[in-house]
Amino acid sequence: MDSFNSSSGVIRVYRMNAFQRVFSLVFSGFYAIALVAIWFGVPSGNRKPNFVEIIVPLVLVLAGVFFSVRAFLNSITLTSDTVEVKSLAGKRVLPFDRIRRRRRYLDKGDADSPSIWRLVLESNDDRFPRIDIQETYNFDDFFYQWFNTLRDLDVLDKSKPKPSNFGLI
Repeated sequence: MDSFNSSSGVIRVYRMNAFQRVFSLVFSGFYAIALVAIWFGVPSGNRKPNFVEIIVPLVLVLAGVFFSVRAFLNSITLTSDTVEVKSLAGKRVLPFDRIRRRRRYLDKGDADSPSIWRLVLESNDDRFPRIDIQETYNFDDFFYQWFNTLRDLDVLDKSKPKPSNFGLI
């Protein structure tokens, strides 16, 4: 997390946690070594050319590079009046006065991927995006205090009366 003061107020920048960054680099490095070992084994005559053994490591290296770039470039910035989410897909900005409510939910994983908490900021204006982020950033107490001051959408959903379709044919 980086923080500094500016003319527009306190700005905090949150980046992906160290585990995400290290894992993506180790993943890329491991498959890059495998790629080199396989690709140099074929011309030297130590290996027979096999399409799968040649393409799969290349695809995995490219995936690792993609995840590494993502882990190092993605960020969330809190300014004095906006939340900005920067990712490979672009930049989304939501002014504080356009935040309708917040939500936090567990995105249940499966056997291949772990469960992860997600934070959602709902906009009250169609011109601004809904912000849905994974809780894989280095958020500090300041962020959670700010996030918890927003109205909770989950509490609102629980207090709404549920419509009943019982008896309808």
